[in-house]
Amino acid sequence: QVRQVKATRVHPDFNMLGYESGIVLMQLDIPLEYNAAVRPVCLSNSTETLSSSYLCTVSGWGIIKESGSSDFASRRLQQTGVPVLENEICERNYYFSHPGGITARMLSAGFVSVGGQDS
Repeated sequence: QVRQVKATRVHPDFNMLGYESGIVLMQLDIPLEYNAAVRPVCLSNSTETLSSSYLCTVSGWGIIKESGSSDFASRRLQQTGVPVLENEICERNYYFSHPGGITARMLSAGFVSVGGQDS
């Protein structure tokens, strides 16, 4: 299904430098038609901290192929299952040179391997 984005709302606490609260709600021009492949996302009612190795689903339009200086971003919404990582592991493997590092308001998830899936 192809839709156009009618409006967006960025999280009010979004921090471009540190990527905190990096979430955006999008209103589509035409509602999606739910079927076996298109379903609403399930959100937890819990504020409980997710433990390391807990498997979760992530989605986005991020980089799908890294190729040195030219990375390839997806034109389609992607989804994958990844384990939650301890912040220290994520910082050591991904954010070692990123200003601000991993904060308590962030959640890291992925496979710690070259070319692994992450978020």
